[in-house]
This record gives sequence, C-alpha cells and structure tokens, in this order.
Amino acid sequence: MQFTVGQTVIHPHHGPAEVRGLVTRTVKGRRIDYVDLVVTANAMAVSVPLASLAEVGIRTVACAAQLADLTTVLCAESPPAEPQWARRVKGQRIELATGDPLRIAAVVRDLIRRRDERGLSLAEKDLLQEGVAPLVAEVAIAVRSDEEDALAVLEAMVAERSDDVLQRRGLVAA
Repeated sequence: MQFTVGQTVIHPHHGPAEVRGLVTRTVKGRRIDYVDLVVTANAMAVSVPLASLAEVGIRTVACAAQLADLTTVLCAESPPAEPQWARRVKGQRIELATGDPLRIAAVVRDLIRRRDERGLSLAEKDLLQEGVAPLVAEVAIAVRSDEEDALAVLEAMVAERSDDVLQRRGLVAA
C-alpha cells in the first residue's frame, strides 16, 4: 500500500485518519518504518509500523464495489437475535472489534432494527454508537457527503430494507 501525505485511510478501530508522513524510528537497535496518522474524529496521533499495516487492518476508503457490499448487508434481513442479553452483547462486541466494515454494518443493522422495534439497553446503545461512528464517517468520505446525511441514508436503508434512498439522494461513491 502506497501512502501520500494528506491521504485518508481507514483505521479499523478509530475510523478515518489522515496520513501525516512516513518516518523511520530506531527501536531496540532496529530501524523500523512507520506511517504517522492523525485520526479525523479526535486529532489523536497514531503510528503504525509499515510491516504491520495488514495485521492492524489499515486500508483505503471504501470504493463503489465495497459500498455496494455494505449496502447489501445493511438492507439484508436480520438473523434471529440471541435471546440472552449478555451473550448477544458479547457477540456484537466481538464483531465490532474485528474492524471489518461488513461485520460492523451487520451489527449496526441489527441494533438499529432492535432499537426501532423494542428499544435498546444502555450497553446496546453504546455498541450502536461505537459501530455507527466509524461506519458513517467512512461512508460520508466515500460518497463525498457529510456525516449527518450519511447517517440518515444508513438508517433509511436499514429501515426500508432497500437501497432506493441512494438513488433518491443521488449518492454514489467518489
């Protein structure tokens, strides 16, 4: 993966981040190349060894094909929910921790539907916020929209179980 200063990439746990530069540091006598990132949401600085990018999960912003996959997940039917609250929340927390946007989208979809149908516990509300924030931030960047509009589109797709809202709003990947 090639980086340029100012490029936006996605960190699996922090969401969109801007590349600030490539640096070499000496750690325990070894020279290691790092990419320095600044997280868009909170200006937190993150350094990731170039050799560990794949392991950490740093990736480029979603393209049109990846957004289509995301849309498919958001519009799909939710599987039956685990009836026991503790197991359900634990499973959702594990899915969010993967950093995989499709798995995060599935958790967000299920939590939005559960919220609209029955309401959420405080822990589930926190999980929803934790999953929605990086997902919405990436979608907003990918379709060149603001996060408020991206959230409205995401929620409409989940509620309608259809991607018609994308055509109505004229949103496509950049």
